Amino acid sequence: MKTRETIIVVAVAIAAFAAGFIAANVFWFGGTPYMQFGDRNIYQPVGEYRSNGEKIFLTGVNEKGERIPFVGGPTWLQMHGGGCASCHGVDGKGGIYPMMCGVKTPDIRYSTLSGEHGMSEEDVKRAITSGIGDEGEELNWCMPRWQMTEKDLNDLIEYLKQLK
Repeated sequence: MKTRETIIVVAVAIAAFAAGFIAANVFWFGGTPYMQFGDRNIYQPVGEYRSNGEKIFLTGVNEKGERIPFVGGPTWLQMHGGGCASCHGVDGKGGIYPMMCGVKTPDIRYSTLSGEHGMSEEDVKRAITSGIGDEGEELNWCMPRWQMTEKDLNDLIEYLKQLK
């Protein structure tokens, strides 16, 4: 009987700790993910953004403060939010294995997409919103299908063009 009571107490303590950790994440980091992917890919929320595209890329939230909805993608992204940088790094170079996805993310800098892959701007937009690659193939399930306005999409593309 004592063992069962001990297990229940430990389970409640673990649940309380987890709830506190989640609440602290939302309080301290504004509900955005805080992840480190090596030296170059640490994501930390910032106060001001240079453009709407940068804010969407880093946080998945537009300049109006609206979280960009999406379909698919990893469960943790649906739960905690985040933007392109959550999987592709703040520099857009990819090379990251997002949790539970089993694939390495590609380089999504516009220069790479349009150069090495020969993607047009419309191809890039289709990949972001429909999950369709440059050769008409369906992208991995881990790539969210972002449902953003044309303005937000154009702003994001312009930001991708600035990544070096």
